[in-house]
Amino acid sequence: MLAKVTTQATSFWEKQKPTQRVLIIAAAVLALVMVPVLFTWATQPTYTVAYSGLDETDAGAIVEQLKTLGVSYKLQGTTILVPADKLYDVRLQIANAGLPKGSSTGYELFSQNTLGMTEFTQRVTYQRAIEGELERTIGSLDAVEGVRVHIVQPEKTLLASDQAPTTASITIQERSGRQLDAGQIRAITYLTANAVEGLTPENVVVVDTNGVVLAAGTSDANSGALSQVDSRRAAELAAAQDVQKKVKSLLDTALGPNKSVVQASVRLDWSDKEITSTTFEPTPNAISSSSKISESYTLENGTAGGVAGATSNLPTPAAAATTTTGSPTLYQRSEETINYEMAQVQNHQIIRPGMVDNISLSVLVDGISDQQQLQTLQSAIAAAAGIDQKRGDQLSVQSLTFDKTYAQKQEEDLAVADRTRIIIMVAEIVGGLLLLAGLFWYISRLLKNLKVASIDVWEPVLKAAPELAAPQTAGGLELASGATSQKPAGLSAAAAAKSSNLLQEASAKFQPKVTSAEEQKMQQLITRLAEDNPASVADVIQMWMNQDKKNG
Repeated sequence: MLAKVTTQATSFWEKQKPTQRVLIIAAAVLALVMVPVLFTWATQPTYTVAYSGLDETDAGAIVEQLKTLGVSYKLQGTTILVPADKLYDVRLQIANAGLPKGSSTGYELFSQNTLGMTEFTQRVTYQRAIEGELERTIGSLDAVEGVRVHIVQPEKTLLASDQAPTTASITIQERSGRQLDAGQIRAITYLTANAVEGLTPENVVVVDTNGVVLAAGTSDANSGALSQVDSRRAAELAAAQDVQKKVKSLLDTALGPNKSVVQASVRLDWSDKEITSTTFEPTPNAISSSSKISESYTLENGTAGGVAGATSNLPTPAAAATTTTGSPTLYQRSEETINYEMAQVQNHQIIRPGMVDNISLSVLVDGISDQQQLQTLQSAIAAAAGIDQKRGDQLSVQSLTFDKTYAQKQEEDLAVADRTRIIIMVAEIVGGLLLLAGLFWYISRLLKNLKVASIDVWEPVLKAAPELAAPQTAGGLELASGATSQKPAGLSAAAAAKSSNLLQEASAKFQPKVTSAEEQKMQQLITRLAEDNPASVADVIQMWMNQDKKNG
């Protein structure tokens, strides 16, 4: 079978023109190159970021661990990418190995060999370990990207009055878009002070990578005031951001995104007030005062006396002032005063620091020319922001056409990048499909040419009937004289007659060719095949003849 295929391929190759041979070789080479490339591209895993922002020490240690685990990886600077389906498994295994450690080294310094270490070296190593542990702890905060801690511990002196204090300096790199508030900074100072022997919060200085002092310690005369100012400023900023968020949400819902700009400024009242007020409420009666005086004289002919009872026996009349002159005349005087006053309400109020003293709000909207619509927006914004005109709040709502050139350019660049990515992906898919189609076409053409070549190989068998009946004396075919007339075993008379007729027709159509020694051997083989199974040979010849009729 292999020899037959080899012979057919050789015959097909010899019949091709030089240009066709070059094309066939080029197609074969292209197939050999592209098929592995496409297979590799199709089976290549998707990589995702496992670790980023690593220092070189941690990156090298993680890479060595990945090599030990046999996990494929990619490096982009100090960013390590691993296959997406193995991401969490890799992270767990790396964490089990104690990585990444970070650029700081803590108490593991004492895990190394300390034999022969002097007292000074031990003290320096202990200080380095504390600094490393503090860097790890402070670096675990969400708003901290990187941190460095420096501790100074002076030599101990004999007298406590001569002892220099322990100090610490901390440099913090904040994450993009994050900011440490005053409470977090205080927490860092207290954390550092309580982790170092002899260190107080007053001796801890915290700065950021921009050189801004975040905590200067209370040993400075102005540090307390600065800390208080920072806290109050942070509270005012938080209040302003809350107002901006409310107004921005309102405008985004009403006008759509990127249609407005909101800026707010809030000033809080930090004074502690205690107010007592008295309010008078008018009544139907006016404020007035009236007096009623009555006098009476009583003349008696008899002895001076009085009404029966205890009152008349008293030395001085109880109900009214009475004056007697020793004569029988009785004098009596009474005075009555009535005052009408207003009702009053007294109010005692205590105002704690932090109340809103003033709000200033500025709003710009995009392309609104209708003044009625602007008035409606202004009323809605004032209600949402809590604007109080009596308190002195200010609100400005103006319409302006926004310049969207930069945003449009960014959108165009993103659209071009997306289109380019899609075109490249489509081109890769189409190229792969075209290559597969070309390979299919080439294989089909190859099979067809091999079929045609096999027909040419069978042509020498189809000799004329007299030649098939008589034996060849010139070294050709040695066919028995009764081969065409003898009935093979197991073959019916009709089948034998049909095979004989087909052989005679084929012999009349095809003429023998001058063959080489190799072709003569092939003819002998085919002859033996025809003698053993003439019915199969007849079917093959019938198939060829039908094909020739179709081509004709």
